[in-house]
Amino acid sequence: MSLWTFYDYVELTGRNPIREWLAGLPEDDRAKIDYRLLQMAAESVWREKWVSRYHGTKDLYEFRITGNKVQYRPLGTYFGKMKYIILAGTIEKGNKIPKNDVETAERRLTNARKDGSHVVEHQFDDESDMEEDDKKGVS
Repeated sequence: MSLWTFYDYVELTGRNPIREWLAGLPEDDRAKIDYRLLQMAAESVWREKWVSRYHGTKDLYEFRITGNKVQYRPLGTYFGKMKYIILAGTIEKGNKIPKNDVETAERRLTNARKDGSHVVEHQFDDESDMEEDDKKGVS
């Protein structure tokens, strides 16, 4: 049972940069990210090792997910009761997240707060695969 709902930031054009970022990752690492988000969705309080406020920001948080020799750090924020929006996908290098990724996340947060159409429910890989199968008539 999910207690939390995850959302992705989307452009007004419908482009989903979060899905694009995930699609560019190795399949095993995408699965690890999905698995962690599903774990988090089922817990009322998240483990400190999984998420923390990103230093130097007021409202940004980083998820800490280890892939195959890669430190994934999706940036996002709490967005209502038991809701969380993923604003940018990034990778930590040398214990740092690229500054432009942090700036992108902050800009997207401002946009999402001004206009709710910048937010769509996050779809996990298996969910989108099932939806594609439904559209194709596969059962």
